[in-house]
Amino acid sequence: MERICEISFCQQAGKHKKYNQDALFNGESVFQYTFKKPEKRIENRPHFIIGVADGVYHSPCPRKASKVVMDALKDLKELNVESVIYLQDKLSEALADRYLGSATTLVAAEINQIERKAKILSVGDSRAYLISKEGEWKQITEDHSILSEIVELKADQNPNDYASIYGGISSCLVADNSAFQDKIFFKEIDIKEGEILLLCTDGLTDGIGLRWLQIIWGYNKTILEKLRYYQRELKEPGCFYDDMSVIAVKM
Repeated sequence: MERICEISFCQQAGKHKKYNQDALFNGESVFQYTFKKPEKRIENRPHFIIGVADGVYHSPCPRKASKVVMDALKDLKELNVESVIYLQDKLSEALADRYLGSATTLVAAEINQIERKAKILSVGDSRAYLISKEGEWKQITEDHSILSEIVELKADQNPNDYASIYGGISSCLVADNSAFQDKIFFKEIDIKEGEILLLCTDGLTDGIGLRWLQIIWGYNKTILEKLRYYQRELKEPGCFYDDMSVIAVKM
């Protein structure tokens, strides 16, 4: 029996930014747009990979780093922990000579439509969420950030008690010709019919916040409408927003 799923995605660069430092792979093509309106495509392959990457702002060439990693992800047939080694090697090969230290986060998913499963791989603070039919968001990945590590050490502490400087990432892919030694998140999950797997860079979650993301999700009908609303919300007057890339898969 053939199964199909809907893949919806969008992008936009941050406020006053000329370039988008994010890159997105929708299972078919790699995107790096200053503004990409929400778009949907149908996927009937039983097995495919998607992902987003967020170039690290203070590294030498973040937009090239995220693009290189998504281009390399496109060539993979499966995801596992060793995939990170391959991706970092490709990043170093492409950029280390000219842009040494260029860095990016990564969150990717290998989706098996037949078994309704997904393997999730991440480095950094880009996230994967599983969204229920009722619109509840459950974070699958763990943030590799200085803040999350502090909160982990002090479990009773509110993250809001810390200055935003601690939001910096503690693990990422870096073009430095060295072996990858940072933290990796890898997990296989089940996806029920009607559930949605969403991958995003932190421009979405930092710019809007989980509670408001869920509210907007609940009162818009289609995924494309939800994504359009997120783009508009980030551009509200007085709002400073970062680059944002989102890809959602409805099984």
